[in-house]
Amino acid sequence: MSGMIGRQADTLRLVAVRLELPALSEVVRRPGINEAYRVTILYREARHPAQVSTLTHARDGSAWLEVVYKRTHHHPAFEYPLTADQYRSFDLALRKLSFDRLGDQPNLPYIGVDLWLIQRAAGSYCHDLVLSPESPPGVYGWIMDMVKERLPQAVRAIQPD
Repeated sequence: MSGMIGRQADTLRLVAVRLELPALSEVVRRPGINEAYRVTILYREARHPAQVSTLTHARDGSAWLEVVYKRTHHHPAFEYPLTADQYRSFDLALRKLSFDRLGDQPNLPYIGVDLWLIQRAAGSYCHDLVLSPESPPGVYGWIMDMVKERLPQAVRAIQPD
């Protein structure tokens, strides 16, 4: 990545660092973990706290979603167990949309918009892309709609402090 989009991805990755969450590549190196997805959302003008949602899939078939919000004095975290079918549905939908072959959303506004960073990691493989829910063309809009539909807890905003 280069230019402004690369900086946007770096800024979004820093949200997880500030929440003291491990990089997604570290999550998938844990014993028993097969694959993981992460959705990081940074809201324009801080109208909602930034949030990081990590979907983890274990080799035994179990899956869970952890959502952490960046608040001033504390970082509330919520964990949601997922069924094998919920995980497969999410995973298959992203694969059908060729998530691993997509680059960042083209013509992404540089300022004044909410930003999402969606990441996938498995083994030593990691891929991510930056999108904005305010102007997602074609497949990028489909990805955002699919995430909202299949993992609504991952994108649920809360009120600021």
